Amino acid sequence: MTDTAAPLPARWADMDDRARREYWAGLALRHCRGLGARSCCRLLRHFGSAFAALEGRERWADAGVDRGKAAELSAGSWRVTARTEWDAIRDLDAVVVQWHEAAYPALLRTLPDAPVLLYCLGDLSLLANPAVAVIGSRKATPRGQALAGHMAGAFASWGITVVSGMAWGIDKAAHEAALGRTGSSIAVLGTGIDVPYPRANTRLYDRMAAKGLLVSEFAPGTPALRENFPVRNRIISGLSLGVVVVEAASRSGTLITSRLALEQGREVYAVPGAALSGQSLGCQELVRQGAKPVFAPEDVLEDLAGPLRDFGVQAGHLAREAAERRRWAEAEGTGLSRTLFACMPPETDTLPRKVDPGDGEEAAIQGAGGETDAVASPAQDNIVPLLQERGPLHVDALGAALGRSPAELAPVLLGLEIMGRIRRLPGARYEAV
Repeated sequence: MTDTAAPLPARWADMDDRARREYWAGLALRHCRGLGARSCCRLLRHFGSAFAALEGRERWADAGVDRGKAAELSAGSWRVTARTEWDAIRDLDAVVVQWHEAAYPALLRTLPDAPVLLYCLGDLSLLANPAVAVIGSRKATPRGQALAGHMAGAFASWGITVVSGMAWGIDKAAHEAALGRTGSSIAVLGTGIDVPYPRANTRLYDRMAAKGLLVSEFAPGTPALRENFPVRNRIISGLSLGVVVVEAASRSGTLITSRLALEQGREVYAVPGAALSGQSLGCQELVRQGAKPVFAPEDVLEDLAGPLRDFGVQAGHLAREAAERRRWAEAEGTGLSRTLFACMPPETDTLPRKVDPGDGEEAAIQGAGGETDAVASPAQDNIVPLLQERGPLHVDALGAALGRSPAELAPVLLGLEIMGRIRRLPGARYEAV
């Protein structure tokens, strides 16, 4: 249920009393100990808004949420951290998009763990556009970056918004190719909305705020914590009709995003790449698991023709026009061939040394779990030794041993899974690798 009569999303300074009341209620849910994203979502769906959920806390059991969590909310332990987040947003230009508002992306709202609210900076209208995610390796080859740029540029030219995570490599190439075109681009951050990361992408961050859209579910000021990046990936896929993977190593975090996309019912596409390239092994693995191989942006356009039609995009007409332009270009001996690879840089696994020419920041050695320089949490350091000592454990047993709720452990476990340090077993159990 959405409140179509609610005012448009606004900066904190421009919120009326009703919007501020809803925002405070949303913070109460986010900061209530023991309430994870899925429990919050159940409450929002059942009651229709965060404030209604707080008003109806005696009836949380009707929404499938344990009454003990309602008692925790009434105890008020959440107020200190919620007030910190409240104060942090007051002087920012970021807009707060709340779950009950019509501006909240409809596709994202369907997720069982959709965020209670989003902080946004830039062109808010992009949230209503049809979108396709373009993701891949941070250690991308020049060829991979060119492929991603071609894909993203074509989508944006057709009015389709390109979603990615503003990391190095494929993400950056996709954003830069889409900015300035009709569909533009959305960057989903793993930090607070006011924290550019990585530092080498600060100029891209500024351009995204001016011509595209920055989105974060994390409190303003949140630094680059390693466990937050896998969590934000569900938003990248959740905003999108489909996810296109361009270059991914065999144990890449991109594969986790692809798995989330499949669980969300999204289409997953992979550019297969060269058979012996280490940067293509993840894409080839995805194809073996059922992802659709694509060799040109038109392949994605044709496959998503039905969903795009719901947004008023006549994909079939666009695909025919694109195919005609391609045939003409090939006849003239210019442009990209059907296989996308004709005008790409030579095939190589050699990676550029500098992250951003002219910026001077060296490409630091990346952990397998995601963003460089991201800070590991104490829980990450404790989980693996615990599993090595005790063997496979249920998430509840892990939480009891570490003094953390399952909701608090979920992003940490996902991050360790991406790093290849633990393995998820059936029945919400985990073991060390």
